[in-house]
Amino acid sequence: MIYTSVLVVTWFALQVIVNPGSSGAPPAQPQRGVIQEISAASGEVDDIDRVGRMVTIKSAGAVQYPIYVGPDLPIFDQLNRGDVVTIRFYDSVIVDLTPGARIGPIEVTTAEAQKALDQRGDAQVMNQTKVTVTIDSIDTATHQVTYHGFDNRRVLRQVQDLRIIEGLKVGDVVTIIYTRARAATIEKRQ
Repeated sequence: MIYTSVLVVTWFALQVIVNPGSSGAPPAQPQRGVIQEISAASGEVDDIDRVGRMVTIKSAGAVQYPIYVGPDLPIFDQLNRGDVVTIRFYDSVIVDLTPGARIGPIEVTTAEAQKALDQRGDAQVMNQTKVTVTIDSIDTATHQVTYHGFDNRRVLRQVQDLRIIEGLKVGDVVTIIYTRARAATIEKRQ
């Protein structure tokens, strides 16, 4: 089961930047809302890639995606298929107001994100996706946002922290970038 502790939402979770008036370029003005969080997944170890340092867990019968475990977590070397674990990992979400942006299908931008971090050496991007959508409704009382993408399919998302939607209004075009990074901790149940 995957759960999050503080933030929202959509298929995304950790750092949230709402930057109205941007053209999609890096923000020129100070960020208005930044929230940080670590997400967690619990389940049974389904697969281990020792060379690539990836672990995949299965929860409620469904196989989750692989999570990278850096060399700073020596418990990785002790994991075996069938172990029950809780993995906490870093995710980030950027919600950027992008008026006039073209709405399109979800883009996978993992390679570009990793290339931008390669000089750091301590960061590993596992997955990054980007989608541009139009806001259909915002209900701050119930913490819900409805939006649609290029296929006109309406999506309703729960928002736990309203800072992610602060300043947005119906009809705004926003670009959402979700990044999944490496594991922060692994706890093995005895």
